[in-house]
Amino acid sequence: MPDPLVRVAPPVWLYGLAVFAAAWLVFWIQPLAVRGVLPALGGAPAVWNTAMVFFQAALLAGYAFAHFLVRRLPHTGQLALLCVLWTGVAVTAPAGGLRPLGEAPGALPPVLWLLGTMAGTLGVAFVAASSLTPLVQAWLARSGSGRASADPYVLYAASNAGSVGALLAYPLLLEPAIGLENQAWLWSAVLLGLGPVLIVLWLASTRGDGYAADAAPARSLPAAPAPAALPALRILALAAVPSALLLAVTRYITTDIASVPLLWILPLALYLGTFIHAFARRQLISHALLARVLPLLLICIAVAYPLSRTVFAFGLAHLLIFVLAALYCHGALARLRPPPADLTRYYLLISTGGLVGGLLVALVAPLVFVDVYEHPIALALVAALVPAASSHLRRGRLIVAAVALVVVVAGLSFVLTEGLGRENWLWMGALALVALCALVLGILRARPALLAGALLILFLAPATISGSSNGDIVRERSFFGVYRIGESDGVRTFIHGTTLHGAEWRRPDGSIESRTTYYGIGTPYHELFAALARRSSPNAIGMVGLGTGSLACYARPGDEVRIYEIDPVVVRLAREHFAALRTCAPDANIAVGDARLLLDRARARLDVLALDAFTSDAIPIHLLTLEAFRIYLRTLAPDGVIAVHISNRHLDLEPVLAALAERMGLSGRIKRYRAPEGVTPPELVKSSDVAVLARHEDALRALELDPGWVALGPSDLVQVWTDDYASIVPVLRHW
Repeated sequence: MPDPLVRVAPPVWLYGLAVFAAAWLVFWIQPLAVRGVLPALGGAPAVWNTAMVFFQAALLAGYAFAHFLVRRLPHTGQLALLCVLWTGVAVTAPAGGLRPLGEAPGALPPVLWLLGTMAGTLGVAFVAASSLTPLVQAWLARSGSGRASADPYVLYAASNAGSVGALLAYPLLLEPAIGLENQAWLWSAVLLGLGPVLIVLWLASTRGDGYAADAAPARSLPAAPAPAALPALRILALAAVPSALLLAVTRYITTDIASVPLLWILPLALYLGTFIHAFARRQLISHALLARVLPLLLICIAVAYPLSRTVFAFGLAHLLIFVLAALYCHGALARLRPPPADLTRYYLLISTGGLVGGLLVALVAPLVFVDVYEHPIALALVAALVPAASSHLRRGRLIVAAVALVVVVAGLSFVLTEGLGRENWLWMGALALVALCALVLGILRARPALLAGALLILFLAPATISGSSNGDIVRERSFFGVYRIGESDGVRTFIHGTTLHGAEWRRPDGSIESRTTYYGIGTPYHELFAALARRSSPNAIGMVGLGTGSLACYARPGDEVRIYEIDPVVVRLAREHFAALRTCAPDANIAVGDARLLLDRARARLDVLALDAFTSDAIPIHLLTLEAFRIYLRTLAPDGVIAVHISNRHLDLEPVLAALAERMGLSGRIKRYRAPEGVTPPELVKSSDVAVLARHEDALRALELDPGWVALGPSDLVQVWTDDYASIVPVLRHW
């Protein structure tokens, strides 16, 4: 009697469930895995982007595996190889539970350590999960299950729904409710549990009569070319550019706010949503409308980009441009989809393009560029993919456009050099430049390549020219960010990303004042170290985050200074270009690595620990968790204090410290200092917020701080941050 599994085709919803579950697993593991390794790399934004390259490479490997199974192996061979792969998943469970290259990078470059760790812990499981979407669709096409078999692309919506569902569920449900280790075990169990479902679907594929190669595609999309005519280069480009923009926008957002799952997930969810829109039977925004609107918006962002790169000013605008660009590119991809017989090759090309875009942004750009040029380059490339306007570009118009472009670049460079300030004429001039720029680029619409080139000039030339005139003497880039050192009117500044991280002032008599900016005379740090200086015995001072080394200048003779800095580039720049270390603390012990890991291993005894680590304006979240403060307290003397610099444009971190203090029974004070106006030079003092915590109230009273130091605010505004859960939503400032 024939096997009933072979006689009765599974319902289409079972195929949809398998694809939905596979996509859910693929996008659940991404924030989960990166959250686990983030502390080892200082919470840098580059951690997510580098991990995304691994995920894209593993996704490509999964798609290639599915393509090989469908096109090269007989049905029995498919099942045998799947069994081998699922055995590998069982052996490596829980996913992400191993660190084959150690718990921290050590002497390895961070990129190599991260990629190697991801490959060793997640490689087999991630390839297995990512292979299922194209594989199940191919099996559906072979099963002869009617209309769904003729057009298996309907499962693409289920796949993307699973992806978006996982991304939304992670910060809202999974992260708050389940710890990292338990999530890893649950993830592995769900993947292994898909095994019986795959056997049922594989059996159904053995009874089909092959692909419905002549089936008509969905009505809303035009007829696709034959497999031999599949435009591989255009598919690669249309997939690579949105992928590059995804990583560039994610880095842009996380650099100034925080590198946390919520901010990784937002752009990724929008990116996947554009795929859902592109492959839906009906699109809300027509492809033709996107082709007309997108160049105009690119023109606007090209003028605005040099004026401000802060998330506060242009975060939503960049997200909007990213979404519209992805909608256009993915819509164009959907219009190129082939018949089912070439389905796996099509997905293979898309994943290859995505990997190329990710590699260029996450790995190549930091090695080639000294600033974040990959973002504007990706935006300009979008224009190159938009169809040409119908009108021809005559020589006269081209000359007019070239002259006008020179005028726009010169005008923007002048505005950047002088600063907009409150001068109305400068604002009016900027608006005039926008209008002129729109005219120029409107003319160049007839040639997409010329339009892309003009946009690239507008993105990069004004900032480069103004930077040279403003006295930039050093620009360097590392895994942890972009650093600029500038000098003007005797003041040397150190900028990380978009944020000033320290300065030194050379007085007219030739002496150098290193105690400036957030560490200047009269600031909270000055008051705290003045209080500590009243102690008769020497202090052991720990500093998390080096900057220019300004804090070291508050050390007295005999004090021991220990500095923890994750980026060796910062150490070199501070020693070569600033005087603080060599004049104030030439014997300081500088340890390179993540401060939390170093403090945990060293078990140092400190009288004061100053947490002053920032990536641009974002403080690494893992330094403000319950587990981190337990480490700090183990290093702290009985009457020692922890000083936390929480100045931030986007996050109010006082409730976080208040919640930690209440949970751990600590006493705390905070001072919100506002710098007086008219100080010359203005870099001498900057406004800052500093909190101080101690084991007991007597330790704070002994400091005799002035009344401006007040008790921490209410602690019930946020849930205590832990290594498993840290939500920035309650502490986001109202913009």
